[in-house]
Amino acid sequence: MARPKLPLHPAARIFALCGLVTATMALALPSAPAGASSRGTQGPFTTVPLRSNVTSLSRGLAAAKRNINVTNKPGPQSETTIAIDPTNSSHMLATANDLGAPSGASVFVYETLDRGRTWTDAGFNAGTGFCYDPWLAFNGNGDAFLSYECSDQRISFRKVGQTTWTNSIIVTSSFFPDRDNVATDNSPTSSFKGSVYVGYDEANQNNAAHVIYSGNGFGSWTKSPKINDTGATIGVNAAVAPDGTVYASWEDWGAKKIFVDKSTNGGTTWGTDHVVTNFRINTASFFISIPPQNSRGVLPMPFTTVIQNGAHAGRLIETYFDKAVATTNTNAYVRYSDDGGVTWSSEIQVNDDTVNAYHFHTAISQLSNGTLVYSFYDTRNDQPANKKTDRYVSFSTDGGATWSANLKVTTAQSDETKAGSDFGNQYGDYQGSSGGGTFAQLVWTDSRTGTMNEDTFVAAVRP
Repeated sequence: MARPKLPLHPAARIFALCGLVTATMALALPSAPAGASSRGTQGPFTTVPLRSNVTSLSRGLAAAKRNINVTNKPGPQSETTIAIDPTNSSHMLATANDLGAPSGASVFVYETLDRGRTWTDAGFNAGTGFCYDPWLAFNGNGDAFLSYECSDQRISFRKVGQTTWTNSIIVTSSFFPDRDNVATDNSPTSSFKGSVYVGYDEANQNNAAHVIYSGNGFGSWTKSPKINDTGATIGVNAAVAPDGTVYASWEDWGAKKIFVDKSTNGGTTWGTDHVVTNFRINTASFFISIPPQNSRGVLPMPFTTVIQNGAHAGRLIETYFDKAVATTNTNAYVRYSDDGGVTWSSEIQVNDDTVNAYHFHTAISQLSNGTLVYSFYDTRNDQPANKKTDRYVSFSTDGGATWSANLKVTTAQSDETKAGSDFGNQYGDYQGSSGGGTFAQLVWTDSRTGTMNEDTFVAAVRP
């Protein structure tokens, strides 16, 4: 999650899993609560979540249904990610911020061995303290990796056959590195196969972009030089091409642009930044208030993938949301590049509604044949208020050039503006998606009727 930089107190952010569905103002957040005085030294532009006073209870199983409630527990969860084991698509891990933890925020991991019908605690324990921004990935052998932050940048792994996680701090940075993600190189044609990459920004070092890399993800981590040539970054998203090229993309909120850079030597050195898109929405305030996320605000950070197979293998895909061209609502967009991020396609709108709804928190994944799976929150079914959301999905079989009719994934609406929701953090900053074989698994945070604050939900989708 990303946190806002505030004049006095930098504030906070959140984060936050399977049935089958077929085919603008600055946010002023409150001062840091007691026990969080160290946050006063962090930089002003950050997405670290606000702490919750709700005490979490033990985790349990979720019953199988079209939208499966993975957590079903008191206290809010948000900023979710999910990963499908490439060696066994019935095996998945899901993670989120648990803002009901005694420390105010912590990271949990759930696991399924039956393609999402039931979920159990995966045995991960971050230890004591305030932790946030989890992201999951598997390597080609089925080893699991979890990146997250606890006022430093961390990585945990669980090898195939093990039941316990190995935790390590890979960068002891200034307070509150921000909005990380982990990506693995699983390509048989890559000379860096097996490498693991963690993208993040140094919130107290002028929000500099970095990628930390390891040849196997189990140790010997190296921090890249500062990647961004100018400006400040949030949402450094790493993605790996079939030939081993590593891309890093980010939002530069001051310049009102998305940038991308690449490394062809496993993360050691980086090239020149290239502009992906120029925002119409005013990103200069960092967080942007929209009706469905009116207290925390949203960030139009990019979410990225590189097509691994099929006719468009190697194509770099960038998803984001932005203000509509002629109206004030926000739409879900995509651009793609076939020359390593130097030049880009025209902007393609993926949402197909015509009611000027708000669309945000985009997520992108792909199936084994290269089909792209694009999901997002959407207020089209709550007009004219634009406060209640559903999660929608669309598919592309031609490398992102055209997209299928949008499918509604959620079976009930969520309203993060209502009393009883985690109003300070709302949906957080991102949601997740992972592809495996012929289907993708979506994960999101949801405050539908009957949930306790926000729970973590999943659904499987396919074209």
